[in-house]
Amino acid sequence: MVELEEKQKLKGFKNLKKYLRYFQNYRFLCFMFWLLLVLSAVISFFSPMVLGKVIASMTADTNFPLAWKFALVFFGLEVIQILLGMSRVPFFKKLENYVKRDVKLDVLKNSFNINIGEYENLGNGLFVTRLTTDLDSLATSFKQISETVVSFISKIGFIVYVTITNIWIGLFLILFILTRYFVYQIRIHYFAKLKPKVLSQGEKINSLIGESVRGIKDIKTLGLSTSVLSRVNSMQTEYMKRDTKEWYVGYGLCALANFVSALCNLSFIGICIYLIKISQLDLAIFYTIYVYKNNVIDFAVQLGDLQNHFKEMEVNAHRVFELMDEKMYSHDKFGLTKIDNFQGNIEFKNVTFSYVRGETILDNVSFRIAPNSHVAFVGESGCGKSTIVGLICKLYDPTAGIIYFDGVDSLTLDQSFGKNVSMINQFPYVFNMTIRENMQMVKPDVTDREIYHALKLANADDFVKELPLKLDSYLGEGGTRLSGGQKQRICIARALLKNSKIIIFDEATSALDNISQEKVMDNVDILKKDHTIITIAHRLSTIEDCDIIYFIKKGKIVAFGTHKELMKKNQQYRNLYHKQKKEQSLIPTDEAE
Repeated sequence: MVELEEKQKLKGFKNLKKYLRYFQNYRFLCFMFWLLLVLSAVISFFSPMVLGKVIASMTADTNFPLAWKFALVFFGLEVIQILLGMSRVPFFKKLENYVKRDVKLDVLKNSFNINIGEYENLGNGLFVTRLTTDLDSLATSFKQISETVVSFISKIGFIVYVTITNIWIGLFLILFILTRYFVYQIRIHYFAKLKPKVLSQGEKINSLIGESVRGIKDIKTLGLSTSVLSRVNSMQTEYMKRDTKEWYVGYGLCALANFVSALCNLSFIGICIYLIKISQLDLAIFYTIYVYKNNVIDFAVQLGDLQNHFKEMEVNAHRVFELMDEKMYSHDKFGLTKIDNFQGNIEFKNVTFSYVRGETILDNVSFRIAPNSHVAFVGESGCGKSTIVGLICKLYDPTAGIIYFDGVDSLTLDQSFGKNVSMINQFPYVFNMTIRENMQMVKPDVTDREIYHALKLANADDFVKELPLKLDSYLGEGGTRLSGGQKQRICIARALLKNSKIIIFDEATSALDNISQEKVMDNVDILKKDHTIITIAHRLSTIEDCDIIYFIKKGKIVAFGTHKELMKKNQQYRNLYHKQKKEQSLIPTDEAE
């Protein structure tokens, strides 16, 4: 157990160093920020000395004109302190935002390479929290640590000044600081144990709330609001227990620290009374030390807070950069082979796949897809159709067997291969942007003419032209301002703009009416001369003109051929086709039977 904690500490420290390296890219901003902080610290060191001169001039010397002069100097130092504080803010904000941007882009880029299965298992709350809340906390902690470290410079200088003035008071302040530091060490120990548990529960809540927002239509139509609220309440109750425990422990230790402070204050006043009584301490020096005593004693508090900030920074850095750790989250694997002129040849050779060990989804599947052909995979739900296209998209790697693209093993291909494949699934995602901006996501320099051409192929141009803002119409979160069919057509157009060699339709027309579906599929057949088209279909009527159809059952290819060939030689395919025809009432009942 101890060894595991040591490994976690070492890992957290390495991630903290990884975060701090980002600041090296902005040395000038770092230099100016720290320079202004140091200047503030120097002024803070001299301020109590000048104030001491003011008090001494009024009490010991009764020289009020001199006291006024020192008072004006003290005022000038305070004004300079304010100006320095204002001057360092722009440097820090630039530094903070630049580093935050760089870290966010790097982590997000790496999170795109995390295996899709990790997202399915963990939920999006973990990723969202770590890229927002935890990253913001990192930047805040850096600022607090920087200011605290520099503040130490002035406080250490003042302690030296007090010690030289009166060694007994100096030693007392040092003892006081060490006592309060010990109390804060206890607090930090409990913080390190309790805080990660609070953050972990918060991630789970964020994940559920995020899913609830995206699935708001289903929650409304299925009457799930009570169930969702019950789960959120249960999870929030657990969060409250953990958060309250952390708060009580922290507050209790703060109360202990305050009690120690009160006890030390009494001791300090008693020592000063005794030293003044025996003429070992001037009244003016006492006033000066007493005014700044709490500020110096805060050295212990700040020292504890500094460790607290470091620990929090370490925890947040670990949580953020953990997303880049391939040992923690499995990442997509890529090779070094690049196919420059991809033709569209696909071959599965004895491919087996399992999402979970022991549960085989595809069992020793083999087939070939020729370039510029239209191929379909059909079968009942759960037979493995979508898994096949997931493998073609390299969302997953085969458990066994080999997948070839133009004769190259898929495991050896580099990351650039992704540009050769586009997929539109049954529940496509559109961004909360305008139609034009959604299209620019796949082709930044796309023209309106190209957009409308893609929309026409997807049978979406008519309804887009009827929108008040046309291409500048916002689609809402997840496309909430569109019907299911409209959203599918927008996504089909977006995929066509990418102009990939392989285009996959995974139930991509399921939300379309028959007329719209026929128009889209007619245009898909036109695309076949330049693209390899793969269709996953529930409605067999949509794939009758395919070059080859693979009929899948329980993870195996049980038959393949053209529609006419399968109607002749495969009873199961024929029964399924007639069953659908009957349900659609497209042929008489006796003929369907």
